[in-house]
Amino acid sequence: MRKAVFIQARMSSQRFPRKMLGDMTDHVPLVEYVYKRCLRSQHADVVAVLTSEDKSDDDLVAHCSARKIMVYRGSLDNVLGRYIRAGEYFKADAICRVCGDTPFVDVALMDTCLDTLVSRSLDYAAPGRHTCAAGFYSETVALQALKKAAGLTKVPGDLEHVTKFILDHQGSFNMKILDAGLNPEFIGNTRFTVDHPEDMGLCRRIAAALPAGYAFTAHDVLEAVRKIKGDGTCAG
Repeated sequence: MRKAVFIQARMSSQRFPRKMLGDMTDHVPLVEYVYKRCLRSQHADVVAVLTSEDKSDDDLVAHCSARKIMVYRGSLDNVLGRYIRAGEYFKADAICRVCGDTPFVDVALMDTCLDTLVSRSLDYAAPGRHTCAAGFYSETVALQALKKAAGLTKVPGDLEHVTKFILDHQGSFNMKILDAGLNPEFIGNTRFTVDHPEDMGLCRRIAAALPAGYAFTAHDVLEAVRKIKGDGTCAG
């Protein structure tokens, strides 16, 4: 069974336009940082950025192409359809969905979910939201489950949010929700996802406190967050 990690990214975010090309470290844009992080996966056969065919994403595609980052373009609004067509294009049976604004996505958890999905022949596997801070989160879904969802709904919200229909109709899918143990109380409301411009500054500080490269662990990230919060300079 072929496994893929797809990084969902676009430049037209209303809260933080063009954030995907904002520098994380040493002139490494956010999209490239997340991509290099995801390349650490031991289970993925392919890692690619999924963006839209809209002209607003032309610069993102140009950057990815220049850096030899695999990229696939699809519908801006029908993201579910974009994932299905990308899965078919890359011949992927199991897909890990990573948000492009999560530079510290937990790769070990990603691989655990991929392994769980494949070994148990599941439709969907992901950590429970309350057990996993948003900055570590990813979710894994079978291509056939996405196709099933697409055949059962045409609601715009279900098409925009890739796994919404599956999560809203859990009785119709074979699922496993894992306890990630990655949401300690000291995090509080600290955001280490890049949703707003002010988040980028915090994520840069965290990245600067991590071991060089992209092989850091969730424990490394949590220790960096703890130290920054101890300085009284952490947002949230």
